[in-house]
Amino acid sequence: MTVRRLSFLAALSLLATPALAAADTTAPTSAATPTPQGSAVPVHTPHDPSPDQLEAHITTLHQQLGITTAQESAWNAFAQVMRDNAARFHDTIEQRRTKLPTLSAPDNMQSYADLITQRAQDLQALNMAFRTLYNGLSDAQKKDADVLFRQSDNHPKQAATTH
Repeated sequence: MTVRRLSFLAALSLLATPALAAADTTAPTSAATPTPQGSAVPVHTPHDPSPDQLEAHITTLHQQLGITTAQESAWNAFAQVMRDNAARFHDTIEQRRTKLPTLSAPDNMQSYADLITQRAQDLQALNMAFRTLYNGLSDAQKKDADVLFRQSDNHPKQAATTH
């Protein structure tokens, strides 16, 4: 039985910003636990990006948004929230993977719920940092950001122009 992840979960696990959400995520995103019959049952643990993927995403997003010297302070705050969120997410996923072999079904579900709750809190912090950055963008940059962020979650790609 194959379980297909929802694009919402993919967006959550990839920091909900464009470019990284479109990055190759062919690395294993779930562990398999054998059942008594020997078949594999997918374990729902989202994929977290590597530090290199995250830094490449931050660099690409900086370029795509055309961040100016005057905007660097707000950009740096936003990028730091992305890094902090990614580190927390990685640690949480590793803790979950370590515990999975001994979790009961209800504990497994609670572990996943806790992970998603933490991601939601992290995304709120990311949103607040991005709003500060966004408010300091030029009108042309805001327009580009709007198009760029619409590209995630498998929406048709529209080219964002840089100004």
